[in-house]
Amino acid sequence: MLKKLVVPLWSGLFFLMMILSCKSVEVRQYSDRNFTYDPEADALTFDGLWGYVMNGRESEFSTQIPLSDVLYFIAPITTLSEVRQPVPREKYFSDFSGKVHIVSSCDSTSQAHLLLDPSLPLRKKIISGLIQATESYDGLQIDWEYIPAKDADNFHSFLREVKKGLGNKILSVAVKARLRTIKDDVFNYKTIGEIADKVVVMSYDEHWSTSKPGPVASNEWVRKITEYTLTQIPQEKIIIGISFYGRTWYEDSIGSKAWYSGSLQRIISENGIDNIQRDADGIPHFTHRHKVTVTGYYDDIPSLYKRCKMLADMGIGNLAFWRIGFEDVNFWQHLAIDESLLAEPPDHSEDIAYAQK
Repeated sequence: MLKKLVVPLWSGLFFLMMILSCKSVEVRQYSDRNFTYDPEADALTFDGLWGYVMNGRESEFSTQIPLSDVLYFIAPITTLSEVRQPVPREKYFSDFSGKVHIVSSCDSTSQAHLLLDPSLPLRKKIISGLIQATESYDGLQIDWEYIPAKDADNFHSFLREVKKGLGNKILSVAVKARLRTIKDDVFNYKTIGEIADKVVVMSYDEHWSTSKPGPVASNEWVRKITEYTLTQIPQEKIIIGISFYGRTWYEDSIGSKAWYSGSLQRIISENGIDNIQRDADGIPHFTHRHKVTVTGYYDDIPSLYKRCKMLADMGIGNLAFWRIGFEDVNFWQHLAIDESLLAEPPDHSEDIAYAQK
């Protein structure tokens, strides 16, 4: 889930100031787009609100954020195939009354293949390290996104072993967005939904860095993903992931590329470049300025509110946000947690019985 490119939200903040100072103008503007947003509307209430916090970015977390669960993203599996053990929960989350889950990632396809192979000793080593990492935490999330297709069965059996080792702690799994069932899918919703306590559906990256420009997640796309998810996973286990980041694209035929000599001569000729210089070794180089058109898509408070309301209307009780620190902090005033649910301890008896089979 490491989404690195973020568009600054200064324009969203400016627009929010306009909303607060002139509500009638804002509502009219959005009504023209079939979207009426009332900044004074009651907060949307959910069963659970989950937020990702990055290792090294703990200062961006605040107990003032209405979260039921923190997903603490620790360092990925190391190149030596070891689980880097996190600091005790009390160091950063002692004042947080909700649950805190460790999030594990593996950023190499070849490494994931080796770690999931049940015939190799690495698998047991990793499972033991993951369980040890949760010692002072409430649960574990597996967010391994680079798994070869042929390792689907190994991944699913891996999850079952992890679940058994966790005992009564919560196992959640992050899965890629799907609109339909895919044959031999590593992230088969139905199978993973039977194993895990919670499943986070990463409903973002509809458009990505190398695609054509477009929303990170359009509402219609998220709606279709959610409709499909509801047919595959028990509703109470579903967590729909929402992104706080944006992306930019630029139209540039030159950019950071490697060129044939003839192509470089064409660029020099077409742009009238006449400032060719040579370094001490006689290697030529030049500098040329040209205009670039930048297109950016991002979410602000009104668009995020609309998406969250759509999901609430569809019966989704839990949301997960990637990630804390990316957002406009004023967004949180529009969300709330059903306080009556926080006082009830989770019942894992059925999960424990399943894991012991």
